[in-house]
Amino acid sequence: MAIAWLSLVKELPSLIKDLSGMITSSRATKNLLLSELKNNLKQFENAKKVKLDYDQLINILSNQAIIDARKVGFVFSVIKFGKVTEKQVRDSRNKRYIGKDAEWLFISIADKIDELKKLQTQKKLTDIKELNVSLQFSNLLYKMKLLAEFIR
Repeated sequence: MAIAWLSLVKELPSLIKDLSGMITSSRATKNLLLSELKNNLKQFENAKKVKLDYDQLINILSNQAIIDARKVGFVFSVIKFGKVTEKQVRDSRNKRYIGKDAEWLFISIADKIDELKKLQTQKKLTDIKELNVSLQFSNLLYKMKLLAEFIR
């Protein structure tokens, strides 16, 4: 498992705590989306602690709340209105997401989780060298972290 994204894990407890606080004051779909984001961040944190490989990690990541919200036409700006600004981007690799909104970030995260799950049905993720799976997981974590920071 690549080490590059593991340095982010130290920031996750703070983000998870903030998302937990927001969940108590939110409504149903919003609660589910925030909970799913929080739980996915927690799974990345746990993956480092217990040394999960990519196949194990993708099996416990979820995108179902995002899919369900899209099916019912949920307005993602209810969670956070506006677009990501340069000021909100802490990690230089997330600068490409300046100008994106909460809906775009949620959908992009759900699509990447879906893509990795489908890829895993074809071949073990740990065996795929051609697609740089470690970078894909790293980008996914950075994107989830950006979303959590944007919401906060």
